This record gives sequence, structure tokens and C-alpha cells, in this order.
Amino acid sequence: METPTPSLRDRLGALLRNHRAVILVEILLVLLAALRVRNAIFFLLPAGWLSLWLRRTGWRDIGLKRPADWRKTWLLGISLGVGYQAFSIGILVPVLYRITGEAPDLAQFASLRGNLSLLGVSLIVSWTLAAFGEEMVYRGYLLNRLADLFGRSAAGWGISLCLSALLFGLAHEYQGITGVLETTISACVMAGLYLAAKRNLWLPIIFHGVVDSIGFLLIYLGLYP
Repeated sequence: METPTPSLRDRLGALLRNHRAVILVEILLVLLAALRVRNAIFFLLPAGWLSLWLRRTGWRDIGLKRPADWRKTWLLGISLGVGYQAFSIGILVPVLYRITGEAPDLAQFASLRGNLSLLGVSLIVSWTLAAFGEEMVYRGYLLNRLADLFGRSAAGWGISLCLSALLFGLAHEYQGITGVLETTISACVMAGLYLAAKRNLWLPIIFHGVVDSIGFLLIYLGLYP
């Protein structure tokens, strides 16, 4: 009996799964394109979906699945998000400012101050495109593809964590050098939460949404920066 000829999808998927050189090319092509696009999330989400589809896997396999305990996940995500934002505003950003001599450039959010309707839009965006979308892309897709490249050992995950966090920071270059450094550090925290949650995306999604929501609320109230 003849063995069926693999489909084009399966042939491409096998290359993406099994050949590190092909994985590297995939990552480089995605990143080169993303770094040239202002709202990279709109490019990275379809690219991630296509990569998963070709490899016959899905978002659930990289962490978009029900956590073991929703209540614990929400409580932990909220408390860690509040704690990190307090640490970032009170300690981290001032230290980075002393090192770089530059404050984070949040000029694009200036119109949010005192604007209730814009605050509502910003909160929706913070929980959809930012928290949900960026966690799927940077912690779900890119972190795992980098781990495929460097090996899924402790060292491989460590390298992948650092690289994906740096790429997340560079995606926020419009905030200046201090903003890039702060977002890189926050990305390290979110990647750590993802791995600590046994590669479940909901804990970093909630953390991310809480951090951004507090930031937008403080800007709206005129308390930050």
C-alpha cells in the first residue's frame, strides 16, 4: 500500500518543527518585519497563528488554556500587578532615570489626562491588544519558538526569556531608553510568571492588564508621570 504524499502544510510544518535553521529564519523574518511596523501586534498575531497552524498545533498548546484555579490566578495576578506597578513607579523608574538621565517618554498618552471616554478606550485596549494580544505573541509564540531554537533546557529557556523580553522592550522604543529598559524588565517578570504557571498564559495576561490599567488610571488622574 502506497504511503500518502504529505501535504504542503505538513511538509512546511515538519521544517518549522524539526530544523533549527528554518526556525531561526522564521524568527528573523517575523522580527525584521515586526520592528518595521509601528503596531507590531497586528503583524505578529497572524504570523504566530500561521506558524502554529502549519505545525498542527494551537494557542492552547502554548498556554491559552483554563488555569487549574481561576480564583487563585486572578488574586495572584492582581496582587502581583499592583505590587510591581508600585515598585516600578516608586523605585525602578527613578533608578533608571538616574542611570539614563531620561524620563520615560509618555507624550503619546498626554491626551488621556482628564479624558474619561479616552480612559475607557485605553482600558479596553490594555486588556485586549496589550494584555491578551501581547502575551499570546511574546510569551506564547516568540518565547516558545526561541526555546525551540535554543533547546528546552533550563539554559535554553533562560536565553529565550531574556531575548523575548528584549524584543518586547524594543517594541516600546517610542517611550525612549528608560521606557525600553522598564518594559524589558517587566517582560522578564511576565515571562517568569508564564513559566512559573507551567506555561499557562492567564497569569501574565492578568498581571499585564492590571499593570497597564493602573498606569492609564494614574495618567488620567494627572498623578503620573
